[in-house]
Amino acid sequence: MRSIEAHNFRLHTEARLRAKTDPNARDMYFSKNVGLRRDWYTDTVFGQQQFTGTNPTIITLASSRWRDEFMSVSQAQGRTDVTKLLTESSGNIYVQDYSDYRPSVGLSPEDEIVCQGRYGCSTVALFHLEPEGQLHPLAIVPDYKGSMGESVAILNRRIASDVKGNKYEDWPWRYAKMCVQVSDWLRHEVAIHLVNTHLVEEVIIVAAYRCLGPNHIIFRLLEPHWSTTLSLNKSARETLVPKIIVRMIGLNATQAFAFVKAAYERFDWKGLYVPNDLRSRGFPVESLNEPKYHNYAYARNISQMWNIIRKFVARVLESEYVGGDREVLSDVSIVDFCDEVRARNGGELTSFPEIKTLDELIDCVTMCIHIAAPQHTAVNYLQQYYQTFVPNKPSALHTPLPKSLLDLRSFTEEDVLAALPLKQPRDWLLMAQVPYLLSFEVPEDSTILHYAETTSSSRSTLDIIRTAAGALKADLETFIHTVEQHSDDLDDQETPYLVLDPSKTAISILM
Repeated sequence: MRSIEAHNFRLHTEARLRAKTDPNARDMYFSKNVGLRRDWYTDTVFGQQQFTGTNPTIITLASSRWRDEFMSVSQAQGRTDVTKLLTESSGNIYVQDYSDYRPSVGLSPEDEIVCQGRYGCSTVALFHLEPEGQLHPLAIVPDYKGSMGESVAILNRRIASDVKGNKYEDWPWRYAKMCVQVSDWLRHEVAIHLVNTHLVEEVIIVAAYRCLGPNHIIFRLLEPHWSTTLSLNKSARETLVPKIIVRMIGLNATQAFAFVKAAYERFDWKGLYVPNDLRSRGFPVESLNEPKYHNYAYARNISQMWNIIRKFVARVLESEYVGGDREVLSDVSIVDFCDEVRARNGGELTSFPEIKTLDELIDCVTMCIHIAAPQHTAVNYLQQYYQTFVPNKPSALHTPLPKSLLDLRSFTEEDVLAALPLKQPRDWLLMAQVPYLLSFEVPEDSTILHYAETTSSSRSTLDIIRTAAGALKADLETFIHTVEQHSDDLDDQETPYLVLDPSKTAISILM
């Protein structure tokens, strides 16, 4: 592992030296990746990635079911410290739950997740959100097979983030964390990124073109957020998913498409409104400035960005629908649009609401912009940093998962290395290159701030949108400093979290 780290450092150093003489020679190693950190493998960096990494969107307060299941594990393994923590701090126990993978793709609990020598896993990871705000991993099931009795579960030797120990050579625990990252690679790339932003936004675009005239106020508000989305999605369907992603994961093509379909069917439109989503996952928006949550910069930023966008949308729609709820309800184009999104021969997005009030319309339009701009930006543009260094977040394992806790506890460095595609250079290349290709920096003229600036000064823009865009511009410029402050508030000052800076946030799904 040390040699992999050293090789990564050499590649980065060489890329930087080349760029000094030829700026056009920049490659994927010109920008930093997480492997340059000396502590990249630690519990601290692993925990922080659940809050500010590529997928900071699913960490959830653990249900009583998961607390009870892990309680049984801690008792069986004689870990009274874990048992006590689960009992006394139940309101601060969080989970990353990937236990649904097998049923989602039609596999039985005992079936391996494997395709052409690549193994997937259905992980469950338990965390303690400590009073000082560190998210500390407590326990991991590398591959959940329907029950704890049929699964392998390992507990962290270190009950808290300040407990000392040889973390580098704790290979069984490092392997378990790598399994979490493999599971999250699939959830992030296919569900959170592809389905929840690209494909859901496509439904909105197509329904709007079919049902809203080009001069309809909703069309005028949303159209700037659709640049390149349909062409990108066409490429994803024809090339990226079937010819590249499927060859990087432990699912075959049929299973991968079933996974996509299951993610789409689970999409909860109103449930994923930012305030609703954060609250349901155990992060109430009114409490995010409390010290306990200061490391969850994604939540702190995205909740404020939601409010800024909603304020902009409300300014426009309140000026357009002066008759309020009655006027919204009488707009047949909105009725047709909603029906088209939900229809079996249309978008089939069954969770999409029937819009009957002005507030519901404001929320819905805010969500459309949120998906295309800040949400996609948050889950897309950090891939280069966290995923091009393959050991941090591989897309699959290359050896079978351990069958027992005894097997896992015997893991050495060689076992962890064998699980990586060191002998499969094509797989390693894909794991490193695909995140890089999906993470190009947002052009300055394609940011949400640039949109606000140009819209507020354009004479061709509708008056009510131009006026509201002026206020949006002022709010976004102020928010830049908020994003910087939230990054400065992080315990981790080695990796800033600035992806939602409005001067860096894409106006649409550009990549």
